[in-house]
Amino acid sequence: MKHVTRLLASLASSIALAAPAAAATVGGPTMGLWYNPQESGRGYDIDLQGDTMVVTTYIYEESGDPIWYLSSGIYNHDTGVFQSTYDSYSGGQCFGCSYQAPTVQSGAAGPITIVFHTNQTATLTYPGGSTQITKYMYGFPTRTDMLYGEWALSYEAQGAVTGDWVVFDTPFTDDNGVVFVSGHAAGAPSTTALGIYDPNFREAQISVKQGTTERFYRFGVFDDRRVIGVATSLTEGQPVAGPYPATGARLLYKGEVAGGIIGTAPGEAKSAAAISVEDEAIIDKLRRAREQFEGSRR
Repeated sequence: MKHVTRLLASLASSIALAAPAAAATVGGPTMGLWYNPQESGRGYDIDLQGDTMVVTTYIYEESGDPIWYLSSGIYNHDTGVFQSTYDSYSGGQCFGCSYQAPTVQSGAAGPITIVFHTNQTATLTYPGGSTQITKYMYGFPTRTDMLYGEWALSYEAQGAVTGDWVVFDTPFTDDNGVVFVSGHAAGAPSTTALGIYDPNFREAQISVKQGTTERFYRFGVFDDRRVIGVATSLTEGQPVAGPYPATGARLLYKGEVAGGIIGTAPGEAKSAAAISVEDEAIIDKLRRAREQFEGSRR
């Protein structure tokens, strides 16, 4: 365990590549609640589907009365910029009332522009000023704690995709007092897995050791549901392989792991994740579509 810890701690100096944090907003900004920590009391709910972004602004009028605005429009993935207007709604349906369509006032509070610097930081401009906003992290004491749970990690090496499904369920403190999350590969308790968020590089760093092979992941894009970055592989007696493009997705949160993980022994996977691969109609549909698709490429 200490050997793996030292390797993970020296990860930055052992891999000659640019920090994945420079990937900016690849994959789109993190969705959810955003705010300026110095301006608690007002906030923004940001949602993104494809190229369409919807921003709900919760703020106050000069009188002190609360008000909300809805802004929707195109998010430019190349520039990281969203532009729209603050639209207001009134006269709609109340709790317990019959439905009544609201009246929309387009551009009621003027234009809105959000320039995303990373997946979790941005500058929001409104009429008369601007503010620095960040993704609101309310469910995790630290960014390292965000790694708890089960993750499916993968990387692509010359057309072949491989990776690790890891479960982080226990804290580990090394000789220097640095706290990691620790765990194992799904279905392989003897595999060692460690993870940490490194604020110096603004990235999540993960080590997985299986037999004589260790895989190191560096994710500059990191939120509570996904990771994007690079991976390297080191097998004893062989040169370092990589770096390769890597990504990952959360499978379970920490509170779900106690109920069973995904990827355990056959028959033990969570029933909610079960798919009936024996359904001949589904298999036949996909097979016929695949054959037609392959034919169209010839």
